[in-house]
Amino acid sequence: MKSDNLIYELDLGEILREYREAADSSLVDRKTKNWENRHNIWPGQSDDGRKWKKTLGRDPVPFNGCSDSRVPLVDTYINEDTDMLMTSLRNMTVQAMPTESNDAKKAFQTTNFLRYMLSNQIEELYAEAELAANYYLENGLAVIGVFWERETQRYYETIDLEDIKNAAMSDPALLDLPNMLLDPANDDAVFVMAQNLLAAQNFTVSDAEVRTLISDLRKKGEGRVTVPMVHKDRPTVVALKVGEDFFAPADTTDIQKARRLYYRQYMTAEQIQDAVVSQDWDKRWAEEVIESAKGNMTSGNFLENTTHRSKRPGQLDLDTEKLYEIVHAFERRVDPKTGVPGIYIIIFSPHLTADESGEEIVAKHELLNYGHCQMPFVLMRREFLSRRVDDSRGYGEIAHTWQRQIKMEWDGRVDRSYLATMPPLMHPFGRAPSSWGPGVMVPRMRADDYQYAESPKHDTGSKEIEESIRKTADRYFGRPVEEANVAYAQMRQQNMVRKWLDHWREVTQQVLQLCQQFLPEPFYFRVVGSNQAEPLQTTRQEILGQYDIQLAFNVANLDAELVKQKLELLRAAVGEFDINGVVDRTELMKVVFDFVDPNMGERLLRPAEAASEQEKEEERNVFAQLMAGVPVDVKEGQAYELRLNELGQLAQTPTAQKKLQEDEHVRGVVERRAKQLEHQLVQQQNAQIGKLGA
Repeated sequence: MKSDNLIYELDLGEILREYREAADSSLVDRKTKNWENRHNIWPGQSDDGRKWKKTLGRDPVPFNGCSDSRVPLVDTYINEDTDMLMTSLRNMTVQAMPTESNDAKKAFQTTNFLRYMLSNQIEELYAEAELAANYYLENGLAVIGVFWERETQRYYETIDLEDIKNAAMSDPALLDLPNMLLDPANDDAVFVMAQNLLAAQNFTVSDAEVRTLISDLRKKGEGRVTVPMVHKDRPTVVALKVGEDFFAPADTTDIQKARRLYYRQYMTAEQIQDAVVSQDWDKRWAEEVIESAKGNMTSGNFLENTTHRSKRPGQLDLDTEKLYEIVHAFERRVDPKTGVPGIYIIIFSPHLTADESGEEIVAKHELLNYGHCQMPFVLMRREFLSRRVDDSRGYGEIAHTWQRQIKMEWDGRVDRSYLATMPPLMHPFGRAPSSWGPGVMVPRMRADDYQYAESPKHDTGSKEIEESIRKTADRYFGRPVEEANVAYAQMRQQNMVRKWLDHWREVTQQVLQLCQQFLPEPFYFRVVGSNQAEPLQTTRQEILGQYDIQLAFNVANLDAELVKQKLELLRAAVGEFDINGVVDRTELMKVVFDFVDPNMGERLLRPAEAASEQEKEEERNVFAQLMAGVPVDVKEGQAYELRLNELGQLAQTPTAQKKLQEDEHVRGVVERRAKQLEHQLVQQQNAQIGKLGA
């Protein structure tokens, strides 16, 4: 299959073969192992947490009905660390750092824009991020897909004869349309004129709709057409589970350099039909897939092209009986003529690759028009053990032995408790008591005819063994085991958060690049967290540029007492040791707000340049009032030295000099203002001298 705008022949057979190989990787078994260990799943379980022969299929050890405890060790670690990763994502600071000098002025606005996009516009962000965090910790891997989503919906627009007359009056070529419309003899001419009129009104309709509209106008005086309306036009992110939603060839070491990558979706028939309209998928392909491929899913661990209908293929939690498996293949190719690389997207069904004539058929095959020229995916690896992209372990692979050892101790203690509470009863052969319990009379011939078996001895070491195992696991997963271990635990947690946010930095970078390319002009955004701020109107040009995206969060700031101690130490250090005034007070305020609440800092702090300019602008307004003879008092918390310098410069202008010489009252209010500023400045200096003792 070859398209006019493509540079190479599509080999769908090879793409499908490699997709099946990737879906059949060893990752399927590892994913299953991680899932089973997190959820405490094994064969022969019963709902009451005990082992029974009827469910196990054999005699349980040590006895029928013995304990079968489920220890949530792995699940607890994943849940706690998911909470920490999500807290870091929700409370991180975002900053766009310019890489070129001419982008410096745009950086502050770009930072606010990015914060707005992440917090407000990408509405699925935190839900997808929580999914990604669970995949990331449970399996050691997760992928975030970053796409530009443009969806259209169609609605009905009613058109009557009056609308036709009004529209025709604005175009001389259509003036005769209202009269010609009523005469069936003019069908061909009316059809062409109606098409032109609808096109002038930006209505995109089929020929059949135009003819239906003409017929309805003649019969009923009105008709309707379907009009497309864009209802979503923004970046979107989606969390993908490696080995289930996302696949890469076995030779992949960097997904941005991969030959091919695969993203699998499960879609309804209605979603496929909608994609024909909103995403320009091939209509004939959609009809054939809906007709023949419902419920067919590619299974792992197969040798040939096998499909099956199942409610739970592998660990998939979806009922797929009425869904369709759709694969998006992203293929990196180089134009043989120009040497220019490009990424092509091929959307197909693994269960329908050719039509009745044997020709390959796909939903879409085109050059991906993303200006960043990257694969639209970010791979999240929890650890880097080798260059293979899938060489990263999940929590279940690491902690399953510890979890089973704790289970053995739990089961042993519970079983001993069972036997101590209801020990086995020994009785003469063939003479079992008819009843047994407190106050029951049991006849016997000899003193030892009926008696309890000896209870198992209490094992004092079981609890110590469990605690020792937990300490080992806690230390490994970055939990403070003892006082001396707190710093190490924080280091492990901070390193985990840093890796996590580094991955989201890549996501944010792609989001910004897509916005720079596709955002409609103009667009609006707000400063995040401010309820009073008016929407800011800007253009793509205002956020264009090369930026290094920085995302930061300090895990130690989750400890309120530690934050308080840091702030006290910072205040003392600046007050006592900054003798030469080398500390940048503006940056100091940013640090303080990072400790307290980064979002609050973004609302309250202004760039130093903007803050200084605002102080000068306010002093100019004050000077205008002074020139009118209106006294204005100095307020607390202003930049006194900056305002005093600005006042001095304004007073030196020729117009001001003349006014001051001629008007004694004006001169008095200006001098009063200057003295107030000088007094406040001296007060600040005295306070600093008092702290330093000099």
